[in-house]
Amino acid sequence: MSATATPRTLLIVGDRFVGFAAQDDVLTVTQFVEEMRLGVYSWDTRPILVRAGQGVTTEEWELVRGQAQLLGLGDRLDLDYRAPALAARGEAHKHRSCNTLIADLRRDGEDLFSATLRVHNDNELLIDHQTGEHVQGMVAVEAARQMFLAVSERYHASRHLDRSYYYVIESLNTDFENFLFPVDATVVYHTLRAETDDPDRLSFAAEISLHQAGRRASITTVTYTAFDSPVIEAKEHRRARVAVEHAVRTATQAAVAAGATAAGAGTKTGQPVLVGA
Repeated sequence: MSATATPRTLLIVGDRFVGFAAQDDVLTVTQFVEEMRLGVYSWDTRPILVRAGQGVTTEEWELVRGQAQLLGLGDRLDLDYRAPALAARGEAHKHRSCNTLIADLRRDGEDLFSATLRVHNDNELLIDHQTGEHVQGMVAVEAARQMFLAVSERYHASRHLDRSYYYVIESLNTDFENFLFPVDATVVYHTLRAETDDPDRLSFAAEISLHQAGRRASITTVTYTAFDSPVIEAKEHRRARVAVEHAVRTATQAAVAAGATAAGAGTKTGQPVLVGA
């Protein structure tokens, strides 16, 4: 690759973000592979920097790299990719890694934490809703939720390794300030309150903001409590029992009322009514 020529930079995004690929210098994985096969980059003598946006997996990047080598473009394309260090399953509270939005979590100060936003092409929030060029707002909300979980698990709950915590959200509000697009973005957690002296009950308040291209895309304020699991599970079970009893009682009363109405209608019309059939 020439060291003197001004390079061209291409951003590659997952196929889910095909709407964003309407922008110049943006292609989906499929589009880029197809252009390589068609020889689009064989005649351009400029160096080409190829960088990954959101939705590109390690496997897809290896596919891109393999195609470049196969087509003799390995020396002309600067294919730089670093796999994100995802928050662990127990930190993000997600069983499938494709649904984890938090990566490269780090502590920047006493009350300040940050992470890289990582949106997988098959994230659960994109599968049935992705329109236009931007990433839908629910991704920002879920990223804030995963961020407070990851920060709390890694930097607070980890002090009590003999306990398992159950997180209860008390309030959560998100203001959307700018569109979020499928390129690099940073999630910032600012602690407003952290009460951690009682290991049975850790209480927090925080602001979680999402930043991209020098602008804030959203800010979420949240208050939440981490309870020692046995305590909250017993309370949850009691509340669930009350909900079940209410649902059963309501359904029974509705069925009895419907039967009575049918019986009354049958009597008036002279039609027989089967009770208990």
